[in-house]
Amino acid sequence: MRPVREVIAPLKVLGFRRYYLGHTASTFGDALTPLAIAFAVLHLTGSPADLGIVVLSTRIPVIALSLLGGALGDRFSRRDVMLVADLMRFLAQGATAALLLSGTARIWMIVLLQLVAGMGSALFTPASVGLVVSLAGRERVQEANALLSMSRSLTSLAALSVAGALVATVGPGWAILIDAATFLVSAVFLARLPRSLTSQRPAASTGLRAGVKGGLAEVARRPWLLTSVVHVALTNLVVVAPFLVLGPYVADRHLGGAPAWAAIGVAYAVGGLAGGLVAARWKASRPVAATLVVFLVMTPLPVLLAVPAALWLLMPAAFLAGLELVIYNVLQTSTIQRHVPEHLIARVSSVVTLGALAAAPLGMGLAGPAAEVFGSGAVLVGGALLAVLGTVAALLVPSVWRVKDGPGEGERAEPGGTGQSSQRAAAS
Repeated sequence: MRPVREVIAPLKVLGFRRYYLGHTASTFGDALTPLAIAFAVLHLTGSPADLGIVVLSTRIPVIALSLLGGALGDRFSRRDVMLVADLMRFLAQGATAALLLSGTARIWMIVLLQLVAGMGSALFTPASVGLVVSLAGRERVQEANALLSMSRSLTSLAALSVAGALVATVGPGWAILIDAATFLVSAVFLARLPRSLTSQRPAASTGLRAGVKGGLAEVARRPWLLTSVVHVALTNLVVVAPFLVLGPYVADRHLGGAPAWAAIGVAYAVGGLAGGLVAARWKASRPVAATLVVFLVMTPLPVLLAVPAALWLLMPAAFLAGLELVIYNVLQTSTIQRHVPEHLIARVSSVVTLGALAAAPLGMGLAGPAAEVFGSGAVLVGGALLAVLGTVAALLVPSVWRVKDGPGEGERAEPGGTGQSSQRAAAS
């Protein structure tokens, strides 16, 4: 375990500190929106089908455009790509808020605006993975990712209560307006990143179509990375998606309803915060294998929910699941940032994102019908067992154990660097 001063070392770097502050503001707004959008749609039509369409409209662009976002993030200035994405989301959510507050909103309008917001997310996320390397340096990416993850957990905890209060008092439009404002705050902090960084462009000598193909090829030629993509897709398909669909159903039927589900959600978020603390200080010698082993910590939650167990057992299991999620994500992202050349990071991370996101809607769509045929408990337990078998199979891939902590691909760390070159590693 590393000392605390090493954990917070990335915050001493001006560029990363500015990005961190903008990221914290933006994630707070992001955490407000799901609840606000849900109640806005229900207030408009009261239709669960309309709500499903709106939720899907936020995810389709991310699935469809992630690979393009990765290619753009490796071809152009990542800071500039992220600025455009933040401004797109600011305009989309600002317009959504204005329509709701003026009483002129219609479902089709909200769907179109959320499609634009989703497009912004598809551009932002892959570029941000590469930008963190430039800001914090390869030797500090795990600490940087952990700090960002802890920020997300803290803002999510705060936003849940704020969103509920806003929706109950002044209406969902105000919560979405705050979300829009946080994207503007993020854009301001991005615009203030050091000139020496923002003047750099990732190396790119191919067109966007070739760039997309190149990202897929880079993942395919690294068995450990391809294994990670398949594992993420499998676990989202058979464990995470069914849990998100069937969890509220079980809570409503057997655990007392919304308060129980909220308690599980809070325990999950607290576990995520703890996971960030662990991930910041834990130096896994075999990070890819470690992510797979850590995943097993999540499996008690769906199994206990299938019983269903008492809430006092489910909450510790939810804590462990939240802990696992953050450690898994931090280690996986940090390994990509350390072992993939910098000019390829956005494209490679977009492939991982696509694998994760494409499987989730499929799993959500199948969970309900499967539960009607086999029962919710059987679906939850069966998914957990499949995920365990898939994890064991992934651990049998030799290259999973060959990836070690530290610089990869023949790169060496150069103390004092700024991370501006796409071909060398740098420490903060």
